[in-house]
Amino acid sequence: MKAFAQLIFQLGTSTKTNDKLEALAHYFRTAPDEDKVWVIALFSGRRPRRLISSTLLSTWCIETTNVPGWLFEESYHTVGDLAETIALLLPPPETARTNEQGLSWYIQSLAQLEKKDEAEKRSFVLEQWSQLDQVEKFVFNKLLTGNFRIGVSQKTIVNALAQITGLSGSIIAHRISGNWDPFTTSFHHLLGESAVSEDISKPYPFFLAYALEQQVDELGAPQEWQAEWKWDGIRGQLIRRDSQLFTW
Repeated sequence: MKAFAQLIFQLGTSTKTNDKLEALAHYFRTAPDEDKVWVIALFSGRRPRRLISSTLLSTWCIETTNVPGWLFEESYHTVGDLAETIALLLPPPETARTNEQGLSWYIQSLAQLEKKDEAEKRSFVLEQWSQLDQVEKFVFNKLLTGNFRIGVSQKTIVNALAQITGLSGSIIAHRISGNWDPFTTSFHHLLGESAVSEDISKPYPFFLAYALEQQVDELGAPQEWQAEWKWDGIRGQLIRRDSQLFTW
C-alpha cells in the first residue's frame, strides 16, 4: 500500500504531465504484477463495489477519535471529502506493521468482507486505520468508499505502460478497454507481448479530447490538420468481427 499511496500523492500534487508520467512509469517498473493490474483497473474506472456505508465509516471514526459528532460534520463540510476527512482526524499509527501488504491484498481483503457481519468489517477497518500513515489512510478510505477519481488522463497511463512494456500506445489502449475483470486477469494476460485478446467484442479505444501540450504554432501547417466539433458525450462504435456484430 505504501508504494501505491506514494503514487497517489505524487499524482495529486503534481501539475505537470511529464511528472505524472514519470511517477506512473516508475510505479509500473517496480510494483508487483498483481498490483499493476489493479492500478490500471482503478484508473480506467473499474472500481471495487462499495461494501461499507458512509454512515458506518463516519460512526467508527467518531468512536475512534472521540470527536463530537457536530465537529465531525463541520470538518466534513469544510474538507468536502469523507475519505480525506477521516484520514485527517484519525491519529498517527499506534502499532508498527509486521508485514507490508500491497494494493492487491487490500482489494482482495475488502472483497472478502462482503459476506462478513458489521462487527468483522469494523474490526478490519479499525485495524488498518491503526497501522497506516495519513496518506495511506486516505487511499484506503478511497478504496472503502469506491469514490476513486485521480487527476490523470488515460493517455498518460497508456504512455507510462508503453515505456515499460515496449508495446505501442494504440495496442495498450485497445487491450485495457472492454470488459476485462481485474480479479481474474493477470498483468501478463492483459499486456504481455504474446497476449492475445479473447474478447472479440472489445472496442477500439474511444477518442478523448486532451489539452495541447505545446504551442499551436508548433503543430505545423493548418492544412495538414482536420478539425471537428467536440460534442458532449462519447462516440459509439459498431464492430463486426467473426461474423458477429457489437455496439458500444
